[in-house]
Amino acid sequence: MSEGKIKSLDIAVPLFNEEESVENLYVEILPILGALNDQEIDVNLLLLNDGSSDKTLEKLNDLFTNVQNAKIINHEENQNLGGFLRTIQNEIKSQFVVFLDSDCTFNPKLILDMVKINIEDVDVVNGSPYHPQGVIDGVKPSRLIISKTANNIYRKLVTGNVYTFTSIFKMYRSEKIKNIDIKFNDFVAVAELFIRTIKQGSNVVEFPATLSIRETGESKIRILQSIVNHIKLMTLLLTKKIS
Repeated sequence: MSEGKIKSLDIAVPLFNEEESVENLYVEILPILGALNDQEIDVNLLLLNDGSSDKTLEKLNDLFTNVQNAKIINHEENQNLGGFLRTIQNEIKSQFVVFLDSDCTFNPKLILDMVKINIEDVDVVNGSPYHPQGVIDGVKPSRLIISKTANNIYRKLVTGNVYTFTSIFKMYRSEKIKNIDIKFNDFVAVAELFIRTIKQGSNVVEFPATLSIRETGESKIRILQSIVNHIKLMTLLLTKKIS
């Protein structure tokens, strides 16, 4: 097998009170697992129930228990995205890991395009809706204002070669993220992991992606908290206290 072709992949999905999304995730992700296996890519599915108080865990067990190479991980208490990322750092088994939202706002089919990229000298494939060829489909303008502002600032502070820092949809070479110390706990942890990876010299390929509005459940993002923590992360970058 070519050095530029992915040999193994973990797909990691966080779920917090997503009982309405689990069945759709099942329908969307199973064909992707089959297609990856057909391409001779060893694939594992890591589903993390992050302290849900609804029937998320029950539905995960009902639908995914018998899915080959699927693992259901349970946090007894909610640890937010920072806790999810830290747990997955310890669970990674494959050459690469891709993070995917449970609501499929990034269509899982995009993974099949991601793995076609020659990864011989690539450490991160960055799913980027803000790339000039990326697409935003149906997301409320009020949500985009905060997101676009944060991404534009990170672009000035970190690197102008990247358009999107805040989306979870990224594929990492596993060895590059296993030992990164993630400090933040909320949605900002996604940007922190990505930025720390860049700061440590990882090679990033920007992958134009489509971000769509969620069709099931409700967003768990806390806008004010995210703004505050983005400012904290930006301050660490300005004062060169992050690496």
